Amino acid sequence: MNVIGVSQFNTTRADTIAFVERNELTFPNFYDPNAAVAIAYNIRGVPSYVFLDKEGRIAHRSSGARGVQLIESVLNELAAE
Repeated sequence: MNVIGVSQFNTTRADTIAFVERNELTFPNFYDPNAAVAIAYNIRGVPSYVFLDKEGRIAHRSSGARGVQLIESVLNELAAE
């Protein structure tokens, strides 16, 4: 299972790096200045979460600060498939 963070909208590359360092994130994060990922996945708000199944299809999406419990729950469901 992989987690990838994408930073876009009203931010900069330096803001992204500072956020990753401040929060000690251990998964890959990248800055997307043209919001290509947001466009591709129809993301309209931040934070947003897009979970893909083993086939690479969107299995679940959520917007807003939902917390760790939602993320763990969805990841557990996907891992069980």
